[in-house]
Amino acid sequence: MASTTNRVVAGSRPMRALVLGVNDHPRALATVRSLGGAGIPVIGVRSTAFAGCHSRYLEGTRVVDPTEQALLPFLDAMGNDGGGVLFAVHDKYLVLASRHADVLSRRFTLTMPRWEILGRLMDPGRLYDIARQRGVRTPLHFVPRDEADLERIVANLDFAHCEYALKTTPGIASEPADPSTGRATKLAGSDPSIVRRNCLEIRARLGRFPLIAQIVPGQANLCVAVTMLVDQSHMPVLAFCTHRLGSDVSCESVKDAEAIETAARLLHGVEYVGLVTLEFRRDPSNGKLTLIKADPRVIRPTSLSTALRMDTPTALYRLAVSGTVKTPAAYEEGVGWLTETTLFETLWANRDARPLGNELLAIWRRRGRIKAFAYFCLRDPLPFLVHAQWRGRCWLWSRIQGVARRTANALRRRVHAGALDA
Repeated sequence: MASTTNRVVAGSRPMRALVLGVNDHPRALATVRSLGGAGIPVIGVRSTAFAGCHSRYLEGTRVVDPTEQALLPFLDAMGNDGGGVLFAVHDKYLVLASRHADVLSRRFTLTMPRWEILGRLMDPGRLYDIARQRGVRTPLHFVPRDEADLERIVANLDFAHCEYALKTTPGIASEPADPSTGRATKLAGSDPSIVRRNCLEIRARLGRFPLIAQIVPGQANLCVAVTMLVDQSHMPVLAFCTHRLGSDVSCESVKDAEAIETAARLLHGVEYVGLVTLEFRRDPSNGKLTLIKADPRVIRPTSLSTALRMDTPTALYRLAVSGTVKTPAAYEEGVGWLTETTLFETLWANRDARPLGNELLAIWRRRGRIKAFAYFCLRDPLPFLVHAQWRGRCWLWSRIQGVARRTANALRRRVHAGALDA
């Protein structure tokens, strides 16, 4: 079959794509490169809080925050100015566009479903309930109704044998579950008092209790991510699997028919249409798949889809515009993806949990199979250069701060020791 990297409309200029949430994140950059490389005009929309995207495939960038007051008037004006195909690569923009899908669909071709459908995947409690109804394993989880229910739940958690996470719905509130990381998931804590305090703190900020979920044990390489593009009949037209390689900086394509079948069954039950990645983890004790989360948009290693000739952003564009898409019948196993600009600092930060030398040696041995990168691209080099120098400056400044702290602490200890001797 023909690759999705061919030009979308031969001999004519295709509809432009408005990509909401563009910044220097790998998923945004991969989306811009995929669409632009297919000959699609790309307009990026970013928040004032985001760094810019420097890809040569961007025809222009607008700065519009992900609020109803800012985004909806902007999209109304863009709709009057020709509309286009609407993408969202950031959760806040995704939620807003989905919630106003009925109005936006009058002037735009949408790549996301209405909130009635999308919310089933983004709300972890609803997702787990639907998954169980479809025979898909989920972690043991609880959603407190009130403080008394929270007390009962926490009192029955097995801290001696299990770890727990707190999950919220991405993109809904002004702040995520963990403001320090920007993630909708955070560790619950190691004892009842910490879990209780964290749950109450999240409720105070977000207005509702988080979901408390048991963490499925096992190493990162037991995670299997299924990326799937689903058509209007709720059937997959594109699917491939990846798994992590030791740390978060690399992954590779794998074949896992069971994971694909499980994902397809769940998405059919949700009545989902569009692009999504479902993450599972195999229980190390029995090898069974357990659903962890759903990302109903492009994800961090999206550039790997281009290396596999699946090219998910352009495939999603084609599906939204024409209702059909041609993709390869199969994909190559063992194709790697790497976050090259943060490789060394990530491995250094995790050196106590995973030996640095072993990680570097494993990546070196796979070097011939790494065909996709978070930032590096010969056809579009500027994003890599900009991000690499920024990460380099951050690393240097953190080292300077570390030396300054250690020096100050040493001086304080000497002064204290001198005072005691006197």
